[in-house]
Amino acid sequence: MTKLNNEEVEINDAVIHFMGVGKSNNQTPCQKCGHSSRRIGVVITCLECFVEGHSLYVYQYDVSYLKLRFKRSGSCSTKPCKAADEVVETAFDLLKKQSFGKKYNFLFNNCEDFATYCKMGVAQSNQLAGMVFGFGLTGLVGYNAAKGIYQGIDEDQQIVFMGKVLGKKSEGD
Repeated sequence: MTKLNNEEVEINDAVIHFMGVGKSNNQTPCQKCGHSSRRIGVVITCLECFVEGHSLYVYQYDVSYLKLRFKRSGSCSTKPCKAADEVVETAFDLLKKQSFGKKYNFLFNNCEDFATYCKMGVAQSNQLAGMVFGFGLTGLVGYNAAKGIYQGIDEDQQIVFMGKVLGKKSEGD
């Protein structure tokens, strides 16, 4: 990978992920991978920068609808996942092209969307679907409908739409 100072380094525990503004507390570049909070979008970092002192959780794929209903939100999907080499190829392609969505959005284009897109070919955030629209199949349907509307409108309308989804009134209401 290439550090901010254009130095090429090899990292054995690299992670490709999707970051928005303010997602990282790391103001000075990491000694190992060069990551700092100035980098946003699809990035590659060492495992320590990815975790930032938090725990890693295993996201399960191809689970039954019953298991999805009773599992912690954002921890599984009923869809099967791609082979590991395809997942890595997809992530590297998105990193190289910086082509994952318009920009980071907490509700409709976030790190979980990126991960599920790389693993399944479909960007979805079960965690946010459950928190905002309810858990289980009805939450996923509501989330996917709202995400489809959001992606079909211009940037100014997106701000108003996000407020309505989150239950906040806009200036014109």
